[in-house]
Amino acid sequence: MQDSKRPSALHEFPVVVTLPIQWGELDAYGHVNNVVFLKWFESARALYGSRVGVDMTPNSSGYGAIVASVSCQYLRPLSYPGDVIVGVRVTRMSIGSVTLGFCIVDARTGVPAAEGNCDAVLYDHSNQRPCPIPNFIREAVEELEGKQFSD
Repeated sequence: MQDSKRPSALHEFPVVVTLPIQWGELDAYGHVNNVVFLKWFESARALYGSRVGVDMTPNSSGYGAIVASVSCQYLRPLSYPGDVIVGVRVTRMSIGSVTLGFCIVDARTGVPAAEGNCDAVLYDHSNQRPCPIPNFIREAVEELEGKQFSD
């Protein structure tokens, strides 16, 4: 998404994805169900991971990420029809894990509807265990974010 069309709430997020609100995602009150927000976080996380060399395919032999925790603060309801724009960024990077920050924005209004965080541990699929973040992934994250992270 071009910066000129990016809502101001997402200017600090290097990766954004626009997703449609599906009618089947509504709850009994006509609002998007809580769990859908977490699915949108997951879609943005997968896009971010694919851009920095994290293997997002199951049964791979590369480096993947396993979610250790996720949180969401719901700011306002969303309804059908419409689109959301989801931003994701790395807010912390340690030896073997990252914290991702998310913001979900109503595409019609540019107003945030939810914010959240996710802690993810890097996982070596070949050895089937957590591992330190390889330099090529660390460098790709720092380049995408435009800043250095200390362990």
